[in-house]
Amino acid sequence: MNQKPEEESKSISISDIEAEIEQFKSELQLCSKRTREFMAEEKPAEGIFFAREIFESQQEKLRLEVEIDTRQRKINRMRLGME
Repeated sequence: MNQKPEEESKSISISDIEAEIEQFKSELQLCSKRTREFMAEEKPAEGIFFAREIFESQQEKLRLEVEIDTRQRKINRMRLGME
């Protein structure tokens, strides 16, 4: 009888984590779009560069990918009963 609430709490936690993953994925898409826009707007002949913005956007993209991966691994551990 004690296992059912435990299983329910795990499923709630997993669904919460999955929601976070979806949020990070949408942020990741926006970040990728922003990077492409900065790259498209650069005009080297006119001296217009967005190196800092592109770099920061790429760093944010990497951070989001790590957040997604970390949460996915946590879900996997939870499903295997390791947490």
